[in-house]
Amino acid sequence: MSGLALTQAPSPSVPMRFLASAPAWGVVAGAWLAWHGETALASRWSPPTVVLVHLVALGVLGNAMLGALTQFLPVAVMSPFDHRRLFPLLHAAFNVGLMLFAYGMSGLNMVALHLAGCLVAGSLLVFAILAARALAKGAGTRWLRAAIGIALAGLVATAVLGVAAVLTLGGELRIALDRVVDTHAAFGTVGWTLALIVAVGSVTMPMLQGARALPPRGVAAWLTSVLVGLVAGGIARMQGDDAWLAMVVAAAVWVFALASLWTQLRARHRRNHALIAGWATGASVLAVAAALLLWWPQDDPLRAVRIGVLALGIGLPMLVAAMLLEIAAFLAWIQLRRDVPRGRQVPGVGRLMPERAKRRVFGAHVVASAVLATAVWTQEGQAVAGVALALAHAATLITLCHCHRRMRRHAAELAPD
Repeated sequence: MSGLALTQAPSPSVPMRFLASAPAWGVVAGAWLAWHGETALASRWSPPTVVLVHLVALGVLGNAMLGALTQFLPVAVMSPFDHRRLFPLLHAAFNVGLMLFAYGMSGLNMVALHLAGCLVAGSLLVFAILAARALAKGAGTRWLRAAIGIALAGLVATAVLGVAAVLTLGGELRIALDRVVDTHAAFGTVGWTLALIVAVGSVTMPMLQGARALPPRGVAAWLTSVLVGLVAGGIARMQGDDAWLAMVVAAAVWVFALASLWTQLRARHRRNHALIAGWATGASVLAVAAALLLWWPQDDPLRAVRIGVLALGIGLPMLVAAMLLEIAAFLAWIQLRRDVPRGRQVPGVGRLMPERAKRRVFGAHVVASAVLATAVWTQEGQAVAGVALALAHAATLITLCHCHRRMRRHAAELAPD
């Protein structure tokens, strides 16, 4: 834990509000897939499919990313937030906006969709402003603050393009919808989610996995090239050329996957094996999705759905679920240190979140991923895949609850008589 500014950590309830919402939305996404069955994986333009995508992208990945940042910036980047009292409001606005989006998209209710766009994009933009201010005033290393800043730029672009997609759907903007949606998806998955995973992982991978540290210049070069490439590719896509944007996304994912796997293979002291397995599996699935993005036939009507399932349904959630358990255990440990009087030794993080519990969660996600991939390739068993997906995220949520319960039990045992 050396090098972390634990005294600047927010109350663990602040990031946990977001982190606990992530698997909860995963359960909702699984239930949605089970309810709608084949219509939820039939076409990228099917309303149930669009809802499912955003239940995962915003509900699972979005909440996890925001929760991680609220903890990571003050503790690892020495950039504490101002106006922390706004976080409960931002969490509520973001998640209520997602509910409205699901309702509005399922029935193509434009009033609900416009309100959802205001709530989701507004909360994300306010969060990005608060984070940018924290980074500007922070005392952490300059390259790491710049790396987080690039990911925040991707978040802002994603939010703006999401609003543009809603306005295009409603007829307020005269833009080809597929071009806006493709650019929005590229910035959301790579420019925001993957960029933040890389920035955070450059610090946490050596600490949690025992992997070799990525060179700061290499991380900065990757992030800068991704942002520049996405801007250029996005402009080209808006003009009708989709090849450049696809190449940028694929190249960014491959570099991430190869670097992740290489540093893990060269690790001197491996630890947290469930985290390593989840990270390696997620990176490998993302690499396969990137390959299909370039080489899968364009005339296949299920091309986008299959690639999306691999990236958004399996790869990124596998990475996030593995990291989420580690962050939650760390938060529980911080809370325990605060609750227990000085001079008393508190249990380590590993006792609050045992390795066997993390392995069970990883196994549940592997099973759900296999069932989901089979369903989208065979176009059969979508309801079963939904149940498996819901159970996997439920396992994550239950494990988080058990960790909190262990923390409370140890706090009671170590309290003064």
